Amino acid sequence: MAKIDKKSNKAIFTNEEYAKTWENCPIIQNRDRKDFRLCYICKYPMEFKLNENNSEDESAWVIDLINTKKPVLEIQNYIGVHANCVKNRTKRDATKLIKRIKMVGWMAPE
Repeated sequence: MAKIDKKSNKAIFTNEEYAKTWENCPIIQNRDRKDFRLCYICKYPMEFKLNENNSEDESAWVIDLINTKKPVLEIQNYIGVHANCVKNRTKRDATKLIKRIKMVGWMAPE
């Protein structure tokens, strides 16, 4: 489970949490699911190796909460999004939106 760093006021996630969060992200059908997933906010591919632990890149992905109305730090409530997309989130509870996105077969631009 994530820990809160009291000095920086940030959540610290384990590598296992990053891996499980990646599995919660929508799949892109024409890309390798181990390396690429879909950001549910901007609908653009995310690359696994570019997470916040390993990169300062603008396209790096971070762990976001699916339901911020009930901010529980559990893996079922984690999803990966681009760091720049967090501020563009429209709803506090994205559960239904993510469910609809996962039902559609998404393809990445070639």
